[in-house]
Amino acid sequence: MKVSVILDPDTSPGEAKELGLLAEKLGLEAVWASNYPSSRDPFTTLAPLALASSRIRMGPLVMTPWELHPYKLSKAILGLAELTAGRANVLVGGPTGVPAFMGIDPQQMVGRVRESAEILRGARADTPLNYKGKHYQVWGYKPAWATAPPPQIWVAANKTQMMAMATRVADGIMLGDMTPRRLAECLERFHAGIAAAGRTGAGVRLSSLIAWHVKTDARASVAEARSQLALRGMLEDWYVDSFLDPDECRLVQSKLPVFFKAYKNRSPVIDGVPEAILDKLVANLSLSGDEASVDRHIERLHELAAAGLTDVALKLHGDQAHAVRLIGERVAPALARSHARA
Repeated sequence: MKVSVILDPDTSPGEAKELGLLAEKLGLEAVWASNYPSSRDPFTTLAPLALASSRIRMGPLVMTPWELHPYKLSKAILGLAELTAGRANVLVGGPTGVPAFMGIDPQQMVGRVRESAEILRGARADTPLNYKGKHYQVWGYKPAWATAPPPQIWVAANKTQMMAMATRVADGIMLGDMTPRRLAECLERFHAGIAAAGRTGAGVRLSSLIAWHVKTDARASVAEARSQLALRGMLEDWYVDSFLDPDECRLVQSKLPVFFKAYKNRSPVIDGVPEAILDKLVANLSLSGDEASVDRHIERLHELAAAGLTDVALKLHGDQAHAVRLIGERVAPALARSHARA
């Protein structure tokens, strides 16, 4: 299992450079820059790291077809590939907070993401791209300067239609906030899609975003994890009913505004939700605790790797340098040793 990190959306370009160089030194696979409604442009965030690094991969997530025409996104990601000598990634996906901030109601999500991925893959230095899709068109696009190795095209996919499409067009697929039950469902969809597309599973990477909150103080870790719960699968029933009973699920749905208020205020206080439910949400949707908990989290990642994940992308919060060091010094080597034994 290859280990990447996802930077906090408030990370500055200078901080991204330092964190990325630390991650590179420790042998991590990639650094992802978050694309939130009020964050910096992720390509700007990554530019200093692109110029200073030599091995680590990098890219933005999640880029949606509604905010940037695939032609323009192609120019941006090919530019990052040029700066990194071919170490660029991009994660394309469906609705995020960005289209909502733009007043866009994202419709026909699967088709738009598919066309975006196809345009990104079709852009080449030696052959003009002529693409007539239902949603997007590109005519005579030939970036002759884009001679670096092409970027890896990742698609964010969990559910049936998006997964079926992603297994046809993506270099990698990133799941989000997986619980064991939901991972089993996604793996069934993944393998069915790979077979239907006539591809091999070994040729398509499969990752999952997992929130990382491990700190020296377990109480601070849990507080941070609680403040971020609104983003964990947006607390959809599809995620939480795999470990909450029906009454608990209904309560969580009724309290969604309270969860989002806590996220906005960066507060662990979620009024009206029992401690037992909050504990279940934190335990199942994130990795939290003090440094003594790391071995337990490594075992959880071993289980995900054994189930079929080739990668994991750990979402950082708070003291990101501490997180990168802990992940690079303990988590990634343990997973590498396990793979070598296998």
